[in-house]
Order: sequence, then C-alpha cells, then structure tokens
Amino acid sequence: MRMDKEILRRTQAQFLMDCALSPDCAGTGQGYLIGRKPEMPEQDFMTDISYGYLMRDYMEAYREKAFAGKDYGIVSRTRVYQGMDLFFRAILFCGKGYLLADDAIYDWCCREYGEGGIRPEWFCRFSNLRRLDQQLGRYRRRIADTHIYFLPGGEEEAPLAPSVEVRWFEQDEISGWKEGTAFRHAICGSELMPDKIAAAAVLDGKTVAVAGASEDSPLMWQIGIDVLPSCEGMGLASGLVSLLKKEILRRGKIPFYGTSESHGVSRNVAVRAGFLPAWAEVYVQK
Repeated sequence: MRMDKEILRRTQAQFLMDCALSPDCAGTGQGYLIGRKPEMPEQDFMTDISYGYLMRDYMEAYREKAFAGKDYGIVSRTRVYQGMDLFFRAILFCGKGYLLADDAIYDWCCREYGEGGIRPEWFCRFSNLRRLDQQLGRYRRRIADTHIYFLPGGEEEAPLAPSVEVRWFEQDEISGWKEGTAFRHAICGSELMPDKIAAAAVLDGKTVAVAGASEDSPLMWQIGIDVLPSCEGMGLASGLVSLLKKEILRRGKIPFYGTSESHGVSRNVAVRAGFLPAWAEVYVQK
C-alpha cells in the first residue's frame, strides 16, 4: 500500500512552516530547502515551556510577514517541542531536506548541503551528523536527538481481540484521569502539545494499555503508546494505535507516530498498526 497523496501534501505544508519556508523558496540544487531562523530573544530565565510559546509566536509572525497577506496554503502552526532550540532543524522527507538555520550557520549549511554535497537520504549517516555536531559546537549547540516518523499507509495486521474492552477519553477527561498518569508515553501532559484523545484497553476492570494523541499542531497529532509489562506481547499496542489512527483521520487530522531508529519493537507496532516510515528529524539543543 501507499501513503495518500493528500496526506503527503498536507504534511509537506507543515514542514514548510516548521522551517520558515515558502512553497516557492529556492533550494540548494541538492534537494534541500533552507530557511533562515527568525531573529528572536535568547531564552535567558524563561522556562522551556514559555520559551517554546515564544519561539512558536516568532515563527508564525515571520511566516505571515514573509507572505505579506498572500495565500500560503494550509493554515497550521509551527511544531515546537519543549527544550528544543531552533538554531538548527532538519526534516528529511520524500527525498528532500527541509532545513532551518540561524544566520550564524546558514552559509555553512548552503555549502555543506549544496551541489555535490550530502544528499538528503544520507543526511543521518553518523559521519555526516558528526560534521554537523562539530559545527554546532562552535556556537554552544549540539545534536539532541534524531527520530524516525511514520504516516498512515500500510496494511493493518493486528486488530484488537473482541474480549478487550476499549474506553475513550477526550481532552477535558484526560487531565483529571489519575489512572492515566502511569502511561507517560501515551499521556504526555505537555502544555505546548496538549493531549487531545486517548484509547485505553481494559482487562478485568484494570487499564493495561493506553494510546494517546497530542496536538503537535492543529494539522498533525502524534500518537504515543504504553502497555503494562505484564500485558506485553498481546497485540494491545498495535491494536490501540490502529484504532486511534482511524479516529484521528475521521476528525480530519493527520496522525503520525515517532520512535528511535533503534527501537525495533516500537517500529513494529507502527507497521502492524498500518503506518509506513515517512521522514526523519534532527533536533538541536544548547
């Protein structure tokens, strides 16, 4: 199976916003589009949450000013995660690289990823990440993490057993759901990316697994999953993720699933729930 073209188009629009890029921006000739990070205050004594809100506001104001009232397609919101630094950001998607770079590193990025440089599909090779990390170190930054992300498009392999009871929770119910605090990958409790909906598997009256979705942007909701150790291997993770994926699509949003490249179990959950690998991201922090 393949990913829906409309989902790919809308996802690309999100990445253009995440990296302060316009649809007609010039590339480097090697498959990269590189945006300049808007000038914004240093974090100083602000909390990560407060600074996250500030970064998001500056990114969106910059985008509106750059388009000067022109139609820039799908209206969304920049994805900014608690603790990240927008000094540099890389999103590798469908053979292209979407980059956001501070002025201090912008010219270096154009040279490094320009004609004859590193192709987007090889961006995350360790030798290439080492060069990037060394350059970031000159400005007191470092690579914080790399992740692989999945979009709907695969064949579902693991429906939940009929004996499993599923309970649904909406945003206003999640915040007061004490039992949900034990499932921190599913119920994140982030102010920047609020929990919107959750599906819980109940066996013998006890919640044993939860899949939750956070609003990383109004367009894209990220799915997380947690299963009690005593109930692993029962197909609860992939079954709940599949149910939640369908509900998010029904609401007109794009569900996505992220994990570490080396987390084979989590990647298998995504595939069995009907997701396919779609993009990689590189995050930076001070």
